[in-house]
Amino acid sequence: MNDDAQLLRCYAEEGSESAISELVSRHIDLVYSAALRHVGGDTHLAQDVTQTVFADLARKARTVSRHGVLTGWLYQATRYAASKVVRSERRRATREKEAVAMQELSSDANWEQLRPVLDEAMSCLGAKDRDAVLLRYFERKELRAVGDALGTSEEAARKRISRALERLRRYLTGRGVTLSAATLATALAGSAVQSAPAALAKVFC
Repeated sequence: MNDDAQLLRCYAEEGSESAISELVSRHIDLVYSAALRHVGGDTHLAQDVTQTVFADLARKARTVSRHGVLTGWLYQATRYAASKVVRSERRRATREKEAVAMQELSSDANWEQLRPVLDEAMSCLGAKDRDAVLLRYFERKELRAVGDALGTSEEAARKRISRALERLRRYLTGRGVTLSAATLATALAGSAVQSAPAALAKVFC
């Protein structure tokens, strides 16, 4: 009589936790090692696969007890579970990559719309509003630092920047560039200032 089969029947018929624990103890190294190979050495995914395999074993205990050699069933179950996880991870990675690409494409498109009219729009702001926007998005300073530079509080700086962005947004809309205030802020922070060529700085040294 196969001990594994007896333990499986004991679990299936009596719900014996000790029986399933014994089976896990006997075979977990085999399952984890096979899973680890199939998922390319990712220990977290291998653990997920191992848990899935033993959960399937518990759920199918009665059927699996008639399988014959449990090791063979576990090996195949691990391969199937790992393949499913790998496919899922690949799809997730592809979706994330596409999302990043779309975001970058969108950001580039927004900047291409904004770039030709940005300085014209900035010139329509009052001096303090323009300084606030320059400090916040062109020099990427924290709100507290913007407030300090303007001789005001952090909250007052935040409100001034918000109002200035809204004025910029309305001006740009009149020029055919339709962006939300949030998108405008992102475009300014990400693209308004480009790195100058290293050789240029040397001219002044």
